[in-house]
Amino acid sequence: MSTYQVPTARVTSSERRGFEVSIEDEPGISLFAFHGRLNQRIVDLADHTWAADIIGTDEAGRWTYTNRDVELKDGDVIYYWTTVRYNGRDYHRMNQSAGF
Repeated sequence: MSTYQVPTARVTSSERRGFEVSIEDEPGISLFAFHGRLNQRIVDLADHTWAADIIGTDEAGRWTYTNRDVELKDGDVIYYWTTVRYNGRDYHRMNQSAGF
């Protein structure tokens, strides 16, 4: 049994228009997935507004989901969960949130 732990994601929004969710790259990662909702808790795995599989790192060497469509306001919360495919197996980090 693997003891792999999905890295804690970094959530950023510099312009209040959109946000990014990312993790650092490490050997063995072949996919990063993000599933999230704005201002509504996620109750089950199908319960999301945004979902994306990221299959490569960005120029900074991070696995990054980028959303430029949502306009964030003070007090907004993104509820989300992430998946990392590590050495061919999927691992999840559930019940995460980021406030703005």
